[in-house]
Amino acid sequence: MRRSIRACLLLAVAAVEAGAHAPVLPAVTGPLTVQGRQLLDRGVPVTLRGMNVTAEGLRQPRETFGILRVRWNLNVVRVPASLGAAVVEAALDSQLAVILAGSGEAEWRRWGAHARVLLEVDTRVDLALVRAAGARHPVVRPGPAVSDPQVIYAGRPAGGADVLEEFRPLLGRAPVVVTEWGAATGCLNEGGFLTLLAFENEGVSWLGAALADYEPGGAEGACADLKQTVIQWTTGDPYGFGFLRANAMANAAGGPAAPLVPGALLTIFVEELGPARGAAARLDARGQLPRELEGTRVLLDGTAAPLLYADAYQINFQAPYELRPGSTVTMQVMGGTVPSNRITVPVVEASPELFQDFATRHVVALNEDGSRNGPGGAALPGSVLVLFGTGAGAVIGVRETGAAAGPVHPLLALPVAVTVGGEAATVLFAGEVPGFIGLAQVNVRLAGRAAREVRAEPVVWTVGGRSSRSPATVWVR
Repeated sequence: MRRSIRACLLLAVAAVEAGAHAPVLPAVTGPLTVQGRQLLDRGVPVTLRGMNVTAEGLRQPRETFGILRVRWNLNVVRVPASLGAAVVEAALDSQLAVILAGSGEAEWRRWGAHARVLLEVDTRVDLALVRAAGARHPVVRPGPAVSDPQVIYAGRPAGGADVLEEFRPLLGRAPVVVTEWGAATGCLNEGGFLTLLAFENEGVSWLGAALADYEPGGAEGACADLKQTVIQWTTGDPYGFGFLRANAMANAAGGPAAPLVPGALLTIFVEELGPARGAAARLDARGQLPRELEGTRVLLDGTAAPLLYADAYQINFQAPYELRPGSTVTMQVMGGTVPSNRITVPVVEASPELFQDFATRHVVALNEDGSRNGPGGAALPGSVLVLFGTGAGAVIGVRETGAAAGPVHPLLALPVAVTVGGEAATVLFAGEVPGFIGLAQVNVRLAGRAAREVRAEPVVWTVGGRSSRSPATVWVR
């Protein structure tokens, strides 16, 4: 029977694809070079999109840079040289290119050969001295044009109707970067979008003006100045990639948005917070699920929950048995050093769903003889049917979060009911499956009536007064 259960559950696994709102901007790998009007990254044209940073916005540099790279979908930051080498290293570790503003000879020697660091100097600096100090890559400086071919020309946008007026003599001849744009654009400002559109149409790189707060989004409907415009442009979402919403968490068996339930298997749908390649959990030597997968963690009131699977768009975890129904929990996802926003989610005693084949909406179930329920193996009237689900809440006795159920089935603590085709089935057993984590098994006897043609009938599972909400069917005669 155990082998049949495993086979059925494997058939229930469905790949969930949640397309990102906007393409992920590739990281700059370097070395950067200038070829005519184009800035190239290893021979491929690249546009720099980024933000200025200041000491006020860098209380936690690695977290800040991670947010800008992952959640804001940017590829460069402009850092004052006065902030020091550790800040530059933190940005580079976060896969951001760095424009090092106000650099002098010490910075030229330290960073001049780095493939992802661009030295920014003013017009008073002799570029021959910069090159002599070891600068091998493009240098950022204001116009007018100079003889050095490896120059990216920098400046601020004009205040009039033509934001690129200052750069017109250089456009089409050399790469251009707007170093401080949009000090106060207003919330999702139309003018801000038109400015960014002008930059994109002309292939102009840009960096937003310095902000003190680099945390994207906020409460639904919140409106901040520059960051909302930038995030909307770069991700297509005013809250950025990796923004948690309570309505993006569901029972792992399927169904609409769901709350937290003690012991339940749950799925969070995210963007760009988990690992790019899916990572499936393995039990450790103590038979425990890991609390981290490829740097991904789900924090509930600051404590990491056991994880079953994580990728860039989906994270599966088990809610702790210790959660108290009627309370609320603060949830946050960590993708390495990159935090999501925090949300408050309720805890309820049960929110059950049955595992099913999402393509057909037929539940994963076993007939009385151990065969899989289906159109070629429908359940007979009066026979026993075995269903599987999660979200049934507490069990009788003590259960360890993140560990498989023991050889004796832990019984569900709440009352259970099942209907098939609107008729009540007799519940024979309701408990967790030995060797599995968070998986409930319900054995029911179907109503005994005259057999009819094979058909799919709706099945509803109720635990503690809460019924499954995802439409599901079972094959009966």
